[in-house]
Amino acid sequence: MEPLPISTMEIRIYDKEESPLHQIVKKLIYKKILDLEPYNFNYVFSEELKKLVYGPDFSYFDSNGKYSQEKANKQKKIRETMTWDHPCLPQLINHLTRRIAYDPDPFDHVSRRATNFIPLRSYQGRIFMEHAFRANGAKIIPDITLMDEKSKPETVIEIIYTGNPDSAKIINLVESDLNVVFVIANEAIEKLSMDMTCRRDYFNFPIREAWHGDTPIKEKLSRAINILLQKKIRKPKEYISGKTIITNTSWARSSPRWRKNRMNIALRITTHVDGVNETENLSPSMLQMKETSTLIKLLRHLQKLEKQKKELDDGMNISALKGTR
Repeated sequence: MEPLPISTMEIRIYDKEESPLHQIVKKLIYKKILDLEPYNFNYVFSEELKKLVYGPDFSYFDSNGKYSQEKANKQKKIRETMTWDHPCLPQLINHLTRRIAYDPDPFDHVSRRATNFIPLRSYQGRIFMEHAFRANGAKIIPDITLMDEKSKPETVIEIIYTGNPDSAKIINLVESDLNVVFVIANEAIEKLSMDMTCRRDYFNFPIREAWHGDTPIKEKLSRAINILLQKKIRKPKEYISGKTIITNTSWARSSPRWRKNRMNIALRITTHVDGVNETENLSPSMLQMKETSTLIKLLRHLQKLEKQKKELDDGMNISALKGTR
């Protein structure tokens, strides 16, 4: 199989807006999606899908039950030469992109597979970096934007490294019908660097959090909050498995006079690592936060949605943020 042509990458140094690592990860993901081809996902295992992809040559064995190198070579050729107009692709793509349960464990590669959130199609002329458009009525500029077949924004990818998107951008993404993917740059660089050396028979890259356009808004907000809490993650493979909005306990213990200009809201989070759950009250670290903080704005927005739902449900007591599913 012919290798893909070597490409070059231009990186800006001393750029206050984007670090070199942010730029590298963004451009590697951009290039990976730009070069997406059926070969990246048409390697199948079940007999049903083998019949779909390979037709009469779906088996490695001849009529006598012996391994046939000729048939194996035919399968290899079919995979390597398959184009986007192959008649098996609609059914194959439908099988590969079936929705599965979203696991709060970001290291569970099944629920974080790129094929779960990136529609499988050719993105030649349909992928852009720093492309400005309107989402939920507001102008946004994601790191990467993928267009649908009608050239309308469908999926956005945000690269996270030294900073986070502001609250207005996150809320507009949450309330839009876009698929949204968050990638932590320093967690993704090693995998991307190894993958981008040759053609691969799989399509994937490390995804920390993501949602579909039709994911419930509360779940979107919960996953976005996980991104904002990354600095609370101190151990390898540690992740947030649950969180609850609480009254800030440091604020509640203080006198009314002292409470002025102190934050009255906080989070209690549960993290999981090495099979052990640990709970932490973030009240002390959130006490000095301002209402302009991105995290506080998202929590206030979630409270607003909870209040609206309670009013619609005639005062039912509905708790907020029980997990991230």
